Amino acid sequence: MLSKSTSQVIDQFQNTLKQLHTTLISAPLDSTDLKQTFQQAKVTFQTQIMGINESDFDPPVESKIQSYLTETHKQMRLLEMDLKFLQVSHQSATFRTRLTQIQNRLDLLLSYGEAIVKDV
Repeated sequence: MLSKSTSQVIDQFQNTLKQLHTTLISAPLDSTDLKQTFQQAKVTFQTQIMGINESDFDPPVESKIQSYLTETHKQMRLLEMDLKFLQVSHQSATFRTRLTQIQNRLDLLLSYGEAIVKDV
């Protein structure tokens, strides 16, 4: 079972990702808001989630949780690159493709957070 503080941190991260998704689908796309929301998610992940004490997890699920955290870290880095590419895309087809990639990546990140909470 997760501690209350760890559960709150994961919920906060999940909510920030959902907010990022909402920002992405809003028209017109506000790139400043997009950057700020992503930075908030990034800081929450780096400072609070990556700093979760392994003693918060039961030994049987600890390696599984570590795998989720590693994959989340990788997906966050890729998301950052996707957002940069989105901002410099000039053609509407490229923009839509990048937007779809970002939305899929956000869905994947959200599923990792849900899996962490469910598995623990």
